[in-house]
Amino acid sequence: MSEFSASTMNQLIRKAAKVRVSRSAALELSAVLEEYAIELSKEAIKLTKHRSAKTVNESDIRAAASRIRA
Repeated sequence: MSEFSASTMNQLIRKAAKVRVSRSAALELSAVLEEYAIELSKEAIKLTKHRSAKTVNESDIRAAASRIRA
């Protein structure tokens, strides 16, 4: 079960364009985003540990996102 609700994913898709969204599409987006969030979090934690910190901060998240996109 994903952490992101189907209704929230429906709203996100509809922000991009005023289209009808199937429940299966909303659930799939939820699963994909959860996978991405976990991967991003793991990378951010590596960066946090590298700077000898215990708290993940905004710059860790942004740097991890840049690394994953590259």
